Amino acid sequence: MIRLTIDGQEVTVPEGTMIADAAARLGIEIPVYCYHEALGPLGACRMCLVQVEKMPKLATACTTAVQEGMVVHTHGPQVDKGRQGMLEFLLINHPLDCPVCDKGGECFLQDYTFEYGAPKGRFLEPKIQKVKDGPINEFVLVDQERCVLCQRCVRFMGEYVGEPQLLLEGRGVETVVTTVDHQPATSQFTGNVIDLCPVGALLSKPYHYKARPWNIERQESVCPHCPVGCTMLVTGRDGRIVRTEGRPVPDREWGWLCDRGRFGYDYTYHASRLTTSSLRGVSQAAAYTTREVGQWLKEVVTQGGGDRTGWIIGGSHTVEEARELWHFAHEIVGSPNLAVSRNVPGYLPRPLNGTFDDVKQADTVIYLGVDPYEAVPVVHLKLRERRRHFPTLNIVGIGARRLTRETLPGEDILVAPGSEAWVLAEVLRLKHPDHPAVARLTAGRHLASGQLASEVAERLADLLDKSAHLVFLWDGLHPELESVLQAIQSIRTAPTKVLPTWRPSNWRGFEAAGFPARFEALTRVLQKARDGELDLLVLWGADLWNEYPDQALVQDALSRVRYVVYEGVVPPGGGDLIDAWLPGATWGEVTGTYVNMEARLQTATASVNPPGQARPTKTYITAFTRTLGHVFPGVEDFDPYDPEGGDLLPMTTASEEWEPLSEPPVGSEKPWLITGQWVFEGGYPSDILQHRRPEYPARISPEDAEKWGIGETGRLQLTRDGKQLAVRVTVDARMPEGVIWIPLGVPDMPVNFIGTGPVDVTSLEEVHSA
Repeated sequence: MIRLTIDGQEVTVPEGTMIADAAARLGIEIPVYCYHEALGPLGACRMCLVQVEKMPKLATACTTAVQEGMVVHTHGPQVDKGRQGMLEFLLINHPLDCPVCDKGGECFLQDYTFEYGAPKGRFLEPKIQKVKDGPINEFVLVDQERCVLCQRCVRFMGEYVGEPQLLLEGRGVETVVTTVDHQPATSQFTGNVIDLCPVGALLSKPYHYKARPWNIERQESVCPHCPVGCTMLVTGRDGRIVRTEGRPVPDREWGWLCDRGRFGYDYTYHASRLTTSSLRGVSQAAAYTTREVGQWLKEVVTQGGGDRTGWIIGGSHTVEEARELWHFAHEIVGSPNLAVSRNVPGYLPRPLNGTFDDVKQADTVIYLGVDPYEAVPVVHLKLRERRRHFPTLNIVGIGARRLTRETLPGEDILVAPGSEAWVLAEVLRLKHPDHPAVARLTAGRHLASGQLASEVAERLADLLDKSAHLVFLWDGLHPELESVLQAIQSIRTAPTKVLPTWRPSNWRGFEAAGFPARFEALTRVLQKARDGELDLLVLWGADLWNEYPDQALVQDALSRVRYVVYEGVVPPGGGDLIDAWLPGATWGEVTGTYVNMEARLQTATASVNPPGQARPTKTYITAFTRTLGHVFPGVEDFDPYDPEGGDLLPMTTASEEWEPLSEPPVGSEKPWLITGQWVFEGGYPSDILQHRRPEYPARISPEDAEKWGIGETGRLQLTRDGKQLAVRVTVDARMPEGVIWIPLGVPDMPVNFIGTGPVDVTSLEEVHSA
């Protein structure tokens, strides 16, 4: 540790810390444009000049590392003069358009000019004119006249993201930021350059000219679109959310967002948003519909008891809303039929659940069926950052398709679809043939012999056995992996953790509120409904038609129930089978907590009021309780925070009991349909993101494309168990032959309609250009 003095205050920091960061620990602000702690030092803007005793000249605080006994002055005549000179150069060609600039009032250039700048410029020559409001892509605009050439955006895209789609072009005063080959930037992280830009050079196109800093409200929140739960600031104006920004959390988050999280906020006022109540397809007043649903509930409970009702929660409800629903359904109605909506059958026990700190310490990361770039994009950035600091990080993808990428290279181990659990069990046997956990898993059987080459199996076995800190990312599609992961954790003495990548993003929060989160609980409720054991089924934010893996069971269940009630944000699938629609409040309209994939509680504050007749959960529950002749007591005494774990959910004891693996899936000569999460598909609709969603989302290999007469894109008809599904496919060199991948949640290509497995394929047409 290094001890130094800054402006008369002593501070102790690790060796290698820059003066700017050491000053920040003391709350001393040093002006910077080019420097960002996540990107490292550059020294391009020269605004961070400080005076260091015994140094002959002013030093840049962002590139000068601390030394023992160093004495630093961040203010003084020399320092102020140096900063004033730099500002004068930056302002020579900077346009005086602050009143119309989206960054006005939030701009570092404005702030530093007021603090250090000269009262009047000395240059009278005409300013150089450059491109204004030019497109970086469909989300980001560039005003080249305002750019101070800090290079944050260029470095972020090239060094941090690994997708160098921005560059500096030209020389001298003609230098500008633009895209490579002047083509639109396609990275899903480009929106972050808006936050990184210290001036008004990079702007949000959806927010352009929408508001000013003095007529908006900004609230802290978290992203609802995937289980990462990225921290953000939400900007509201006139009852609408008009912007979201990344929100850094010291020592935890840089505040990065993927473009889905940054620009997908418009679902809160999308044209398809439910804002009116309806009964059997007829719009009604909110009070009438709520009262009618309460009467249905009273009728069912009076005639058959609470066990004739079922309650399934999903969507973007908070933990507190889930607790209110649980208290009403379980304690007042007396229903044992509670579940969480799921689109994958896997479950992760709490003792296995890792955190992002595990990613920061990992020496081996294994993807189980998931490509984090697609499913949990910001985790991909966290892994890239880990590799920057730990270049020997091992990354292995195990699945039926290639899961690693050029931006984060690793080893792909291709296995038969659905056989990941059995392959890992066989690999465990190589190093631990006599371990009780292996014996319990395999029951003495060889389940996946010969799938892997011996050298690949040995290499994977060594990683499982010798890694100092092992982290898995799991898509949850194959529930047998739960037992395998528990066995791996019990065998290893070193840290072994798993991060779940599936939706709903707050499923762990629903579980903490009392709802059973295992897939089996959901299936039991649907089977009871199908078998006529339920008279009323409440889908609270749960769009089972589009989410549950077996759409046929959902259809049978909804058809047999006397009353089906749906509360949600957008119309659900199978709407003709639903008797009552209740518009619900959603993220950005309710204050509460969410639990992310780390099992970490995060607070989100309401930014706007719900539109139309949309209401929060408590409003409906209170009305239903009165109909039953009770008074809803509220759940104010419910506190999900753990005194010992802080913002992490309480840890439970690891179980040493798990089910042995069943027989592995039977192979087939036919092509195999598989699926997986993709953050741009599924979830809520967005007009802003519509152009980013591909017209041909399914993927096939070049070999299969040639076989089926498909060009770069085309259409196929898949047939399985007598059901047919037309899909739009793109040729992807990362796909292996004989495998077709369709993302979960594509509205007009529902995988859950025909299910995954072997399919018959027919080419419908050929399209030779993308």
